[in-house]
Amino acid sequence: MQELIELTYMITIMIGVVSFTMQVMTNRKNLAVNNEMANSGSLTIFLAVIVVFNICDFLILFLEDVTSNSTLSWIYIIENMLEIALAYQLIVIKSNLVGVMKAPWVTTSFTLVAVVIFMLDVFYTTEIIYLSDNMYMFSMVFLNLLPLVAVGYFSVKYLSAFSSQNNKNIIKVYLTIYNIAFIFLCIVATISIVDSRTDFDYFKNDKTTYAIFWLVFNSLNAVFVWNSCRTVINNDDEMSVEQIVEKATEKFALSIREKEIALLVLEGKNNNEIADKLFLSTNTVKVHISNLYKKLGVSNRVQAINTIREIK
Repeated sequence: MQELIELTYMITIMIGVVSFTMQVMTNRKNLAVNNEMANSGSLTIFLAVIVVFNICDFLILFLEDVTSNSTLSWIYIIENMLEIALAYQLIVIKSNLVGVMKAPWVTTSFTLVAVVIFMLDVFYTTEIIYLSDNMYMFSMVFLNLLPLVAVGYFSVKYLSAFSSQNNKNIIKVYLTIYNIAFIFLCIVATISIVDSRTDFDYFKNDKTTYAIFWLVFNSLNAVFVWNSCRTVINNDDEMSVEQIVEKATEKFALSIREKEIALLVLEGKNNNEIADKLFLSTNTVKVHISNLYKKLGVSNRVQAINTIREIK
């Protein structure tokens, strides 16, 4: 059984690496995609964190019988940080899709939670502080619950924006999958960490559950990235992104700067990336994007992208 689980993990890691590699190539080569999420740099980071998480799980499984508990404890600490990173990237993905800059307090809050969890785990591992099993369990449950609540809050906050968009089905499906997967991961990871660091044994089949979960989740990611890059290449009427923006410029009387920004928006760039590309301040970019929205008759980034892409 141990060998089967290890084999499943290795296959899972390979699938995760393939998904991540395809996503990197999509961004680097600026390949045509059929949804905005697949062209997002934040999704690339999300998939990278998943690969690292998979490797950590495999190391825990592989090293369990051949190394000290101290080494495993440090890997669990890393996994706690990765859990925070996944939650943060989920929020970034959603904010980019609806064209909303995340509030500064979001980054600050996640950083603070990550630091507190890291320090608590380090102090507990190095026995600088003593916590009873019950106290450690309640501390980990509470701290790991914070990113879960944050993901839920922003999911509800951005739900109305997604519900008003066209061609949004595949994005909504995968965002739902990501939310469910993160909830499951958050619960299972927290229980597994508590079990490994205390005398509790709430979760008896965590390795098998992890292996099946990651295999299914990574396979879905691979399918999503692959399907997102499938485009019709034999249609003479298929317009390039540049041609679409040219038509939008003529139809909506866009300025030269608005035309440049519209092209970058279609490429999936966020405000900061657009500012760096055009050597502008982020506030200036926001002003141009606001003017672009007014000319297009839309209120957010996803509506703008759909409006431009629907031009024939």
